[in-house]
Amino acid sequence: MSTTSAQLLEQVENPERLEEMYQNDPTGFRVSLKEASTKAPDSLVLRAWTARLKRGEETAPKKEKGDTLWIAIAIAVAVGLLFRLPSNWLDGEWFYPRLGPLIIILGPISYFLLRNREQRLAQMTAGVAVLTAVYAIFLPDPETSDSAAMALIHVPAMFALMLGAAFLGESKQITGERTRFVSYLGELVVLTVVVGLGGLVLSGLTIMLFSLIGMEIEEWFMENIGLACAAAVPVGATYLFDNVLGRKSTIAPALARVFSPLFLVMVTAYLIAALVQTQNPFIDRDFLIVFNGLLLLVLGITVFSLVGRKEPAVGWLDYVNVALVAVTLMINSVALSAILFRLVSFGFTPNRVVVLGANITILIHLVHIFRSYLTSVRRRDGFPTIDAVIGKYLPVYSAWAAIVLFVLPLVFGFK
Repeated sequence: MSTTSAQLLEQVENPERLEEMYQNDPTGFRVSLKEASTKAPDSLVLRAWTARLKRGEETAPKKEKGDTLWIAIAIAVAVGLLFRLPSNWLDGEWFYPRLGPLIIILGPISYFLLRNREQRLAQMTAGVAVLTAVYAIFLPDPETSDSAAMALIHVPAMFALMLGAAFLGESKQITGERTRFVSYLGELVVLTVVVGLGGLVLSGLTIMLFSLIGMEIEEWFMENIGLACAAAVPVGATYLFDNVLGRKSTIAPALARVFSPLFLVMVTAYLIAALVQTQNPFIDRDFLIVFNGLLLLVLGITVFSLVGRKEPAVGWLDYVNVALVAVTLMINSVALSAILFRLVSFGFTPNRVVVLGANITILIHLVHIFRSYLTSVRRRDGFPTIDAVIGKYLPVYSAWAAIVLFVLPLVFGFK
């Protein structure tokens, strides 16, 4: 059973019991100590434990960065080759939709599995990956089958659960620790864009230099080197986050804090303008698609604002976040009502069922986040429950993705 901050506070005057709790659950103790210290910042016992564990982290033997660098390079090369070489013998339009997303998501998973030597999880991941690959190979053409298209789109979301387990290692069972994985996902998106842009600049310079000596390599370079490197970019971004940044989430939370108030203004203005222009998501399919895209974007901004939050005191940004969550709930409610209307009016299709399930899944999560966040703001007692509320729900998203991948095509007869 994992250690909790409440247990630490109860035993704060019992040093023997605290030592026993630490020896029985070192990871849970470290996580709960951070939370307990925010509740009792003046406790000398907790401050002493914090100093002790911090000193232990500084003196503990660490893996050489060179080792993880070679791991990252090997995986990046493997991902690039797996992504590019099969298209020499297989039709790219057939191969990439089916196996492309799986190969890309397996890159970061393999990095953490090899780095942390998670043999049992590696075996399970390999088994599920093979099963998914075989299943994807026999799916019908996604251009003619909406259920197959939806299934293949959700492959990375299903494997995100394994990525989270590989990233967290021994602390994967601790709900509050799962938000570290959310922070990693935010940094991964940002760093992937940065590394990708750097790769584009390097590719452009390479093509230009060769053109100056009369060699036009643009088509060959982009089809071979460019495509393989693009697939391996998430591995490079993962290495940067893990080693260069030391798993410290700094970019995504900072961007979220900056853009939270801006998104609140933008979304509110957009909703008012849409109302004035009498845009109706119930009958306008394109407007409904925009609504759902806006929902996902605002949800991401909100979550990254919360998981990156360190200050225990309530500030003006917390009121902005509460308002942003409330607006997101409103968008979700409208989108959910619209898709239900379309289901009743036009019947069930794979796309509508997927959008309905996603909206319900997000709505339940948003309600829990809003209730917990609003309670914390009102009580002004810090935000100890936000991480747990966000982290506890993460497996639900992967479970829904697995349903879309394996169950949805069966229900609709692979149509």
